[in-house]
Amino acid sequence: MNKKIFLQISLISLIILITIVVYFFYFKSSGEKIVINNDEKQEKYSFKNSEDLITEMTYFSEDNKGNSYEIKSESGVINPDKSNLILMNKVKATVYLINNEKIFISSNAAKYNDSNNDTTFSGSVEMVYIDHKINSEHLDLSFKEQTAILYDNVNYKSNFSHLIADKILIDFFNKNTKILMNDKNNNILVRSILSNGNN
Repeated sequence: MNKKIFLQISLISLIILITIVVYFFYFKSSGEKIVINNDEKQEKYSFKNSEDLITEMTYFSEDNKGNSYEIKSESGVINPDKSNLILMNKVKATVYLINNEKIFISSNAAKYNDSNNDTTFSGSVEMVYIDHKINSEHLDLSFKEQTAILYDNVNYKSNFSHLIADKILIDFFNKNTKILMNDKNNNILVRSILSNGNN
């Protein structure tokens, strides 16, 4: 009977040991891969190793007109192929216009060009300007030209309306906005929001 118990304990121990080895060998993350997740809702960059990783990044720029631009991220890395391009995760940016207005932008990821301050935001992008809020999957910001292009799944909300479109072009200097659809046969969906009940 003693041999039977010893054999059972040995088999159970062997099974536990094999399970632990398989877990650590196949399922434990090693952190040695570069992955760009193209799922638009959860886009973010994963980096090769912690030596390349920069945490709590902040860049600040000011133009000759007095406008300024600040971009921050929880983590990022300098692109090895283009040294002026920084890949960022969990990004927040603020554009300070000379008329004391502020534009707030947040996203899961961004590509920031530190030579001209152009930034491509991606993944759950949100832009807030006064009482206007725009959500999209991508935003191309040109600080020099003071323009923004929001595209892919664009939702605009204000105190007075809600709008769904494919693309919104914004010129902050002239305060002009163009709302577009990729297919000219499709219409822009606009809903009026009135608080008096006469919708």
